[in-house]
Amino acid sequence: MGSAALSGDLDINPERVGRPRLDPYERLLSRFYEQLFLLNALGQTRGNHTFPPFELDDRRAKARRFLQNLCYICDFKKGGSACTSVGLEELDTCYNFCVATNGETGKIAEFLTTALSSLEDIAHPTGTNQDYKNSRFLHLCIEFAAKRIEGEKKCLRRGVKDCLSRLKGQTLGSDSEFVEWLDMVVSFDNHFQLCEFAYNTRHSDQVRELYDRAMEEEARRAPSEKRSSFFLVRHYVGRLAHHIRAPKQLIDDTEDLNFLGNHTVYAIGAPSAVPPTIRDSQVNLRGILNRMFRKGDEERPQVEGGLLHLNKVAGVFGKFLHEYEHSSPEVHAEVQVLEHFHKMQKSFAGEDRFIACSKPACLCCEMYFKYHPAHVTVSCSHRKIWPNWSPPHLNHFDSQNPATRQQRDILNKMTGDLRGQVIAHVLQRSPSNPWHPDSITNITNVRYSDNFSVSFEVSNATTTKLFPVVLLSTHPNGFNSPPETAIPHILEGEADFDDVSDEEKGGVSIFDCTPATLDTLGNLF
Repeated sequence: MGSAALSGDLDINPERVGRPRLDPYERLLSRFYEQLFLLNALGQTRGNHTFPPFELDDRRAKARRFLQNLCYICDFKKGGSACTSVGLEELDTCYNFCVATNGETGKIAEFLTTALSSLEDIAHPTGTNQDYKNSRFLHLCIEFAAKRIEGEKKCLRRGVKDCLSRLKGQTLGSDSEFVEWLDMVVSFDNHFQLCEFAYNTRHSDQVRELYDRAMEEEARRAPSEKRSSFFLVRHYVGRLAHHIRAPKQLIDDTEDLNFLGNHTVYAIGAPSAVPPTIRDSQVNLRGILNRMFRKGDEERPQVEGGLLHLNKVAGVFGKFLHEYEHSSPEVHAEVQVLEHFHKMQKSFAGEDRFIACSKPACLCCEMYFKYHPAHVTVSCSHRKIWPNWSPPHLNHFDSQNPATRQQRDILNKMTGDLRGQVIAHVLQRSPSNPWHPDSITNITNVRYSDNFSVSFEVSNATTTKLFPVVLLSTHPNGFNSPPETAIPHILEGEADFDDVSDEEKGGVSIFDCTPATLDTLGNLF
């Protein structure tokens, strides 16, 4: 290979060896972000949505769902700054709702205090009409989420417009009714009426038709192509419906939980993020491969050739270098809560080491929780990369400091994990994984079998019950639908998506699912 050859402005084989990275913290972070940026350049989506296990007792399931829904109603606008995470601390005298966000902590902590007070009032009936209290709480949540609902409504309208253009000229009676329904979906200006309509019609024939048409289109869709407009409309109907469903579930669960009798809200201050990583003279293909492989590794030339090929066909090196110029690291909300509980040695309520978040985990949050010594569970993961992710910054990086050793060990394991994914991707010459939204739709499409049964817990049941195994209507690009009643609505991840990408915030996974489950395991969580 020619010396100092360039590809996408990345040196391939530089003539001179660059200045070594002498600072141990800088070296640790540089190696981590190098692999993160490289894997992101190979494809942001690294797998299918993951979901928590179902072997929860009924009370724990309700408690987790309660915390998830609290986070959801707090995440009041699109974009990452309102992403909310909550950990529930149990004290001798009260429960403490520890809340963190990515940038709106003051406003959200204030709303959370109001929402919890309203739920406490609902849980203790007085002379006021109970239906009125419930309705007032729903309106409170809808009003707080006005910015998010407006954004979701715009995305819904774009999707409906495209669906109508596809249906233009079709004259079948069923198509006529379907078109009328689509027109009705976008006719609402009032946010509460729009969300209520979505909630009431989420299992209608028209929504099932959205599902069927989306399946038909997605079966013909290449991984790199846009999602079906019918899929997007169905998705946003589900998201809008959840603005009604989440408050309703909070009301239902409040009756069975004792968190609100004596509680406080604590706003966690956001820790500093690490500084943006700098592209130095060590960032060249030879240096990257030297850090990825030991001398003489047989896979090295294969990976080098694979990267050069992928750069030729997909501009991988340009995408890789782009992140060095546009990096703006921040500590995600659930990592803030995790470190707060770990550092301050907080006790989780009911000894359930669980942290809720309004959005599913990004890949980095998933790995951070996986390798963290606290062994805390977070809701679910969309397994996508957000390169602006950051661990908490350490002011004094000293090998004798326990915090230094902890973060060093976590980041080294994360770097090794990322490196392994890069190598596997390149050796397999894999295409990028199909894009999927961060969020789940929360609308089910059910098929049952009388021949099998598994144990699932029902969110409003007092004991675990057996239900038929769900035969999920599966298809390569993704629609599976377990029944709404079969599994507890516990851990609902939420995030937005537009035509291009999702928001950047994260959480943590428990197990892997097929591509289809991203859409339709929604009613479980």
